[in-house]
Amino acid sequence: MGDLPVAAKTRVRAMTLWFVGSIVLVGVLVAIYAALIGFDRVTGASVEGVAVTGDGHDLVVEYIGGRPGCGDPDHIDVEESAHAVVISAYTVARHGTRAGFACPAEATPMLQTVRLRAPLGDREVRDGARDGSAVVVRSLTELTAATG
Repeated sequence: MGDLPVAAKTRVRAMTLWFVGSIVLVGVLVAIYAALIGFDRVTGASVEGVAVTGDGHDLVVEYIGGRPGCGDPDHIDVEESAHAVVISAYTVARHGTRAGFACPAEATPMLQTVRLRAPLGDREVRDGARDGSAVVVRSLTELTAATG
C-alpha cells in the first residue's frame, strides 16, 4: 500500500472501517436478539422405553420432555445396525437463550412413533442421549400404562 496515492489509501481505509463496523453491528444486533427474544435451545432427552407395534417396523418411543415451552418435542434420530438400534430423542426450549429464561425441573413423558428400515427383531435398542440401553416394552398397552 506504500505506492498508492493518498486518495486510494483513504478509500481502502474507509472501506475497511465500514466492513469492520458492519460486522460489529451485526454481532451486537444478534446479541440483543438473543438476550431480549432468544434463540431456540435443543437438548437431548432420555429415552425411557419403546414399544414394538405392527410388523416390527414401527416403534413407539417414550422419552422425557418438559413443560410446554421448556421441553417441547423437536425430533428423533434413529441409527440402525445389524445388532442394535440407537434412538436419540431431542427436545427444544423455545426462546431458550432469552435473558431470565428458566424452566421448572418438571419431567413430562412424551410418546412419538418412528419407522425402522428393517423389523426390530432381536436387535438391542439403545439410548443415544444417555449412551445406555433403553427398556424394550413389548406391548403398547404396557408403555402407555407406564406413562400414566
